[in-house]
Amino acid sequence: MKRTPLAALHEARGAHWMEYHGWEIPSLYSRLEDEYQALQEGCALIDLSYRGKMRITGRDRRTWLHGQVTQDINGLPDGKATYATVLTPQGKMVSDLRVFACEDELILDVPPGTATPMPEYLDHYLIMERAEIEDLTDSYALISVQGPHSPSAVAAVLGDVVARLPLWGVARHEFQDDYLYVARLPECGEDGFNLFVSARCAPALWGALCQHRPALAVHSVGWNALNVRRLEAGIPWWGEELNSTLVPLEARLDHAISLQKGCYVGQEIIARIDARGHVNNLLAGFFVHGDVLPARGTEIHNHGKKVGVVSTALPSLRLNRPIALGYLRRELQQPGARFQAKTPEGPVEVEVTTLPFVPNDYPSL
Repeated sequence: MKRTPLAALHEARGAHWMEYHGWEIPSLYSRLEDEYQALQEGCALIDLSYRGKMRITGRDRRTWLHGQVTQDINGLPDGKATYATVLTPQGKMVSDLRVFACEDELILDVPPGTATPMPEYLDHYLIMERAEIEDLTDSYALISVQGPHSPSAVAAVLGDVVARLPLWGVARHEFQDDYLYVARLPECGEDGFNLFVSARCAPALWGALCQHRPALAVHSVGWNALNVRRLEAGIPWWGEELNSTLVPLEARLDHAISLQKGCYVGQEIIARIDARGHVNNLLAGFFVHGDVLPARGTEIHNHGKKVGVVSTALPSLRLNRPIALGYLRRELQQPGARFQAKTPEGPVEVEVTTLPFVPNDYPSL
């Protein structure tokens, strides 16, 4: 099992560990409520180094990637980032990803757990183009700084110019005789920054951010608290809500798709759905009634007929009640409608509600 370049610091901090798509990562450091509070009111430091990271260089990098993903890469200005998906020719998802445009390179950030590692998958489509893909997953760490105090923490370590980046802005910045990439990017409905830094410099950067713990309520935060907060924000994750059986429009990822761009893999299917006007199933939010949390894959029934499935169910710390994300027939998605989740303990009532569960000022792009 792989560990991130920050594993020794997590050990010293007393992290509890979990397995996640072949990585051993911190699930929790202290109390879940304290870590959640850092996301809501302070500054959360989160190690996302398990995510895949790539650099694409070469003269044809933009035009080539433009033909592989659902978003407009040719029109993406330097210094900006965008959210996209990679599809099969049948329109099914291979992965979601984020693309960061720098002056002479593109940086890609992808989730773990895809069927084929993304550098390998994309390289299969690189034929005559003058572009090169470099896998940075092991050589770079990804430190996420999230929460209302994140701009102040980033300013204290990297300067005011970096901290004033616009939402989804990207910059390259010097750090300890090296450089890192900074993107202002919300991971869970809060203001935040993602810092791509070399594995060699990652512990020093994490330590520098931790030095501001007393003044800015900086707190190490594990996967558990991040998962609760992103669920409240209605953000689907790969391996939880997103998988290779889905068309991205089913997951409400319209914001990851440009309907004006030219040809890309899977475009014909997306165009056909757009012309038809809808998909049959859509991502939905549910209030869960009772004390039983439906497991992932639990079927949702209406009068004995399967009409949906639960993907993630957790207690919301903000709402003080269980909530869930899942998929439900489009025509049944009226807020207040109630259905039965078929658990081994018996039927559990779930009630459709609007997304996000908790309104926020920093939605995903």
